Amino acid sequence: MQLKHYVKILAIAIAVVRSLKYDDLIVAAGDQLEFLTDGSAYRSLTLSSYNATKLSALAYDATTQKLYFSDRHHHYGHIFSVSLGDESGRPVEDIVEKSNNETVESLAYDSVNKMLLWTDWFNRSIRRVKVAQEHIHIEEKDGIEIVHFLETDAKPRGLVFDPCMRMLYWTNIYKSRPTIERSFLNGSHREILIQNDLFVPNALDLDVLEQRLYWADNLREDDYHNFHIERSFVNGSGREKIYRGIGQFIVSLTVGEDYIYWTDYHHKNLWALRKDGSSKSPMILRTYSRNPAMGVVIFRRQPLDCSACLSPEFHHGSSESKEEITAVILSVMGLVVMGITITVIVWWASLKRLLALPNKNEGTFAFRSFQNCNSAVTMSEMITTQKLTTSESTKEISGGNAILLMNDNDNDGGALLKYEF
Repeated sequence: MQLKHYVKILAIAIAVVRSLKYDDLIVAAGDQLEFLTDGSAYRSLTLSSYNATKLSALAYDATTQKLYFSDRHHHYGHIFSVSLGDESGRPVEDIVEKSNNETVESLAYDSVNKMLLWTDWFNRSIRRVKVAQEHIHIEEKDGIEIVHFLETDAKPRGLVFDPCMRMLYWTNIYKSRPTIERSFLNGSHREILIQNDLFVPNALDLDVLEQRLYWADNLREDDYHNFHIERSFVNGSGREKIYRGIGQFIVSLTVGEDYIYWTDYHHKNLWALRKDGSSKSPMILRTYSRNPAMGVVIFRRQPLDCSACLSPEFHHGSSESKEEITAVILSVMGLVVMGITITVIVWWASLKRLLALPNKNEGTFAFRSFQNCNSAVTMSEMITTQKLTTSESTKEISGGNAILLMNDNDNDGGALLKYEF
């Protein structure tokens, strides 16, 4: 195969890899909310008549185009909402008013039941409130339901809700035994999924269509500077480590179509990594100078299609098929690079052989010199002549199908003629 064909195949493979685009994101950093499009273009989200302090947890509902967020240092409320479909004013609504020492670590939204859920670290509980009507305002002490009131040393942190399977998942940062757990939406059928080799599972998200959990585990060694990105199926099986890093403390994480994204408290970066584990290292999408990003969520243009998720074949086949496609692409790219390398090596070797061929005139004399000598003979005479006169002292050398005649008296040092039969 010619070199240009290899180049074409390599270009196609690169185009396929580049077709894996970054998801659109919503990020909370300091007192700002911003859109990040395709991993590069960003713009701030202007909030009308609202003085933000320290924004953190995020949950987005694509059906109503409404964003829910928490503000840790706000004096009165701590869960708010803003409509992203309204480009004009974007007024902020106070959903849940703070009472005493409640906290909001993670937010999740159930679009079917119009239910907002969150983890309360300080009160070791998972809570929910119904937000079916517009302009709802509820105090923390009134109208709030407790889904789970956890054990004494429990610290619930990451929270995610499966809108298709109607399951609730969360991370529990016990001092003695951290866990990843799940239950029904009403709190029944509580189950521990992961409990071994966990340290500080601070962030959690769910790939609904592939039915996989993704989490970040900050290790206690070296003051939490090491971390793992891991995943498993929703029943806890198929656990695998995608990436191990150092120098970061992860506070939030979200999963897109091809990538997982997380925010790093130490370096104030927003990171992206291929969720199938094929990337050797993550990419920095954005660095925040003043405040670290405390929340990140996928900005979905359309609601999730649960019909694909409900297919048993999809559960077992979709993730494997994507990984197989990725493996095939990488294999093709490797073969193409190998083919180009071999082609270049062969071409270079051929070129070297051509350059190494001797000059056709080396060791011979021009025919004009032979023709100008005193004892010039015709071609037939050279063939039939067996013995020359002693004055010319001509040597006859025969071998194979050629006869070479040399004249010693020629001024040019002798003339050489080679005749091929």
